Amino acid sequence: MTDHAGGTPLETIEIARRIADIASEKQGADIVVTDVRGLSSITDYQVVLSADNTRLARAILDEVSDKLKKESVRPLHTEGLGPDQDWLIVDYGPVMMHVFTPEKRALYDFDRLWPQAKTVLALQ
Repeated sequence: MTDHAGGTPLETIEIARRIADIASEKQGADIVVTDVRGLSSITDYQVVLSADNTRLARAILDEVSDKLKKESVRPLHTEGLGPDQDWLIVDYGPVMMHVFTPEKRALYDFDRLWPQAKTVLALQ
């Protein structure tokens, strides 16, 4: 992956799809990839998913991180790594991953933040 400014949309969407695939394999649920280019000043794609509990959320984050690291894709920043965090965020620059427990996802209604965003991929 090249940096955010020099990256191509194809590389960026491949990272977003890869995150979704890995999360799905690790029992992530309600996975949605949205294109927020032109709507967000901090990223191009959002990958939002649910995990049944905080332990599974952390396992999904670790699996995504480990597999992408092997593909030379490293996060710029990670938030929510405490023991009882129910919203984990991983910033890959042009792609942001958000892992919620179902309760927190419903509470924050995160999926509705960008109603104009185009859904690129949705996995149940």
